[in-house]
Amino acid sequence: MKSHSTTLLFLIAFLIGGVAANAQDWQLKRDKGGIKVYVKEQAGTSLKALKFTTTVDASMQTIAAVLTHVEGFNDWVYGSLESRTIKRISDTEVYYYALVDFPWPFDNRDLVLHSTFWQDKKTLALHSKTTSCHWMEAEKDGLVRIKKADIDWVFTPMDNGKVSVDYTLSSDPGGNIPAWMVNLAADQGPLQSMIKFKEMLEKEKYKNMKLAFVTNVK
Repeated sequence: MKSHSTTLLFLIAFLIGGVAANAQDWQLKRDKGGIKVYVKEQAGTSLKALKFTTTVDASMQTIAAVLTHVEGFNDWVYGSLESRTIKRISDTEVYYYALVDFPWPFDNRDLVLHSTFWQDKKTLALHSKTTSCHWMEAEKDGLVRIKKADIDWVFTPMDNGKVSVDYTLSSDPGGNIPAWMVNLAADQGPLQSMIKFKEMLEKEKYKNMKLAFVTNVK
């Protein structure tokens, strides 16, 4: 059973972050198990921005299958209590609801999100962009609605046959969470989530899925 403090630190790290304006602004915070975590100062806030990078050994089809399977997020997104599709427009666009566990004394959070997916036809890099559309569902008693969320994934094929991963996020969890706690957790969450993500890439159900918009690297 996870301790409340560990769970809280991960969830804050997962939900708080930022997109870098300049790559040189990022400072390496942690490098463990092939996962690098970077932080940077953000103007106008005491919260530090966050991103992480790693590499995976999987086909672009398998990566896309994991990333687009909303109902499977509970298997690898740490602290996820519920992930359900609200409306699937196509394989490349979906609206979904997410409920996230926050331990006492904080209320649980929920999000309503819009995700789009595309592949660069020249480089075959796979992209995902997720933004908040919190107005699509009414807020619920006892939950704090996260109204600001921007999440970007980029999966780029490498010459050695592997795929580099870049993940950046910018979000405000709402409520009264001390900035020191957020910054303390910045190098904890990404490691746990990416470990689980890599485990999903090994599952046959994802290896066997095919999405029309994705081309594998030959």
